[in-house]
Amino acid sequence: MGHDSCEGEDLLATYLAAHYKVTGTAKPFVLRVGHRSAELASVHLANGAKCSAFITAWNPRSVVRSEADNRASQKRLESDLAAIGVTLVAGIGEDPARLWPGEPSVLAVGISRSEAERVGREFGQRAIVWSGESAIPELIDLAVPRRSG
Repeated sequence: MGHDSCEGEDLLATYLAAHYKVTGTAKPFVLRVGHRSAELASVHLANGAKCSAFITAWNPRSVVRSEADNRASQKRLESDLAAIGVTLVAGIGEDPARLWPGEPSVLAVGISRSEAERVGREFGQRAIVWSGESAIPELIDLAVPRRSG
């Protein structure tokens, strides 16, 4: 049991250090957890939105899957997000230490936190990055039940 929690903490540390690169804009930019992003604030403003989430469908439950499986899951994720009416901007999650390959991702502009959490869980993700009006990305650990209030 202790081993699992350490592994989980290592995983979250990796997610906290990751670079969440938004590539589908005229000028690509990187989201960092806990750091306000003026570029993200501009994307929110341009889309009349107050929030967004950076989500991937790659490697559910942090288990490496084939590229074909990952691409199929990512396509389903993007279809599901488009169906709920959010704006999608291409991105990639990168490890600055380059110990793991980048994961194609999407910035879902205009998605509520609860909806983003639902989608992340549905696609087997351990965590998502969500930003509200402050445009300060936060790491949402989906393994922890959300506290109400």
